[in-house]
Amino acid sequence: MSGWVQASAPGKVILVGEHFVVKGSRALAASIGLRVRVKARPLASWPARLSSPALGAEARLDGEGSLRGSSAFRQVPAIIEGLKRLGYEVKPFEAVVESELPPAAGLGSSAATSAALALALSALNGEPLSPGEVSRVAYEAEKVVHGRPSGVDNTIVSYGGGLVYRAGEPPRRLSLKLPPGTRLVIAHTGKSRATGELVARVLGNAEALWPAASLLYQASDRLVDIVIDALERGDAALLGKAFDLAHGMVSALGASSMEVELLVHKARSSGALGAKLTGAGGGGCVIAVVEEGRLESVVKALRLHSPWVRSVEIGAEGARLDRKA
Repeated sequence: MSGWVQASAPGKVILVGEHFVVKGSRALAASIGLRVRVKARPLASWPARLSSPALGAEARLDGEGSLRGSSAFRQVPAIIEGLKRLGYEVKPFEAVVESELPPAAGLGSSAATSAALALALSALNGEPLSPGEVSRVAYEAEKVVHGRPSGVDNTIVSYGGGLVYRAGEPPRRLSLKLPPGTRLVIAHTGKSRATGELVARVLGNAEALWPAASLLYQASDRLVDIVIDALERGDAALLGKAFDLAHGMVSALGASSMEVELLVHKARSSGALGAKLTGAGGGGCVIAVVEEGRLESVVKALRLHSPWVRSVEIGAEGARLDRKA
């Protein structure tokens, strides 16, 4: 790996508050111990070469910022422009992306990829970016992928730890870890999400039921405090109950699906303390808080119905430079 640098960034989950954050309630996000790693090295001339062996994706980027190849790399020109605005002269490069995260699953894969690539390229072309700079560049990249990102994903993957977010306010960072003797289990439904469609559905249902539905938004906002308190006090049972309530509220407004409900039910019935969808819902992933003594049974039950199941910690370190040239 002579001449290579490597940077990495964590994935993320929404612990509570998805959907409700759209109308002013808070959301609580946490980084997870699964990472995207980007190796990069200088090349003698353009075009730059980009590849992701896991996705079978390749692309080429010329010196004018024109990209040819897989749309998996469509955010890269925005990353280059972001680095240039910070004073970097980005020279030709090769970058290889390796990920422990499934794409388009609500786990922050695109933001983690952008953050890791931005940090790796900055290290190739000068001083490594600070976490704040990584977040700003990754946010510009997220606009290409998601149109109008909330800012949660790029912030949490850049800084790590936990994040309380309310639209229109600066995010509040905090340190989070699971109660002793527990793990967070993530299971993918195997179904891709239609984020825009789900957001519109939940908003439409809430507005049709307003002002009764407004009480759910207030309850979700209060649940953020309950979950933080449960994590700080190491109260696993309370955390599980909060997950169950959070799931019931977003499910009642139309964010769930048969696939999501099956995994939530299997997690609970096999021993999880609580389980919920994370992110937009409809597909994507389910998260469950599980005592270590029940971990094997919960994972086994979920694997019968999910193509991808992982047991993780929360509060992982944010974007970091793992190897210098």
